[in-house]
Amino acid sequence: MRPTMLPAAPVPDLALLLSDPARIADLTPEALPALLAHLAAVQTVVAARLATGLHRDEGPDRLLTVKQAAPVLGMSEDWLYRNADRLSFTRRTGRRTLRFSERGLKRYLADRGA
Repeated sequence: MRPTMLPAAPVPDLALLLSDPARIADLTPEALPALLAHLAAVQTVVAARLATGLHRDEGPDRLLTVKQAAPVLGMSEDWLYRNADRLSFTRRTGRRTLRFSERGLKRYLADRGA
C-alpha cells in the first residue's frame, strides 16, 4: 500500500511578504518550509548576481608582458618570473611564455590594499 501524499502547502507571495514581513505570522506551519526554500533560492540568485556584477565595469582584459607587469606590481622582472606560478593572474600562453591578466593583477593589488 502506497502512502498518500499530502497536498503541498501554497507558496506565499514573496512580494507581499517583503512589503509586509509581519504577514509571516499569518502563515500556516506547513507553508513555512516552502517559503524558506524560495527565500534560499532568491538569496542564491542575488549572491551570484553580486559576485558577477562587482567587476562588470572593468572593460576588456589585457594580457601584460613581464616588462609591463613588473612596474605595476613594484617588483623586478626577475621576481615576477620566479613567483609567476604562485600568482593567480599568471597566464601561460606557451611552453616558455608568460603573460599576466591586467584585470587579475588589479584585483590582486586591490585585495592587498596597494
